[in-house]
Amino acid sequence: MSKPHALTITAAEQQTHNYYMNIGPLFSDPMARLLYAEIASIEEQHTTQYESLMDPTESWLEKWLLHKANEVYNHHACASQESNPRIRAFRERFLDYELGHLHEAIALFQQIERRDAAEVLPAVLPDPIPITSQREFVRQVLAREVDLRADGSRFVDRLQENPRSLDYRDELNAELSPTLAVAQGYRWQPGTELMRYAA
Repeated sequence: MSKPHALTITAAEQQTHNYYMNIGPLFSDPMARLLYAEIASIEEQHTTQYESLMDPTESWLEKWLLHKANEVYNHHACASQESNPRIRAFRERFLDYELGHLHEAIALFQQIERRDAAEVLPAVLPDPIPITSQREFVRQVLAREVDLRADGSRFVDRLQENPRSLDYRDELNAELSPTLAVAQGYRWQPGTELMRYAA
């Protein structure tokens, strides 16, 4: 399961990065564009971190085969748990597409690498990822961890935070104060900067 998990989390992070990169520039508010660009940069870092969980010794065809099998696995999870018949039919159609892609990848893998795909793929798919609301879990984590702070490689209660961290944060915030003062009176207006300067 470690391979599908790594592939799924990497794909999710890449999709999040793509969202921020594609939607961010559409905002007319320059602060929103800057914020989305910053979030996109962090998401790209996450993508790189999760990619490092994958086996670097796999061939390109093996990676492609696993990628296609993982798409089947995820589409199967969505289709099998969908309660709306109209949406379920849509998900099943995409599962069929992904199964076709997987068969093509298997054929090329076996033809070019001259290996049996059964060496790489399981005979039966694992149980699907449960697709349920995670709101309560997120609320519990936030309640449990909101007061945690970093102390080197450990997390500690905010009351046990290292004084050096507090000093560093104060120093950093002192350097940011001129920037914050510039933005303090900022109010968003419709239109782009070009429209405002033309008026």
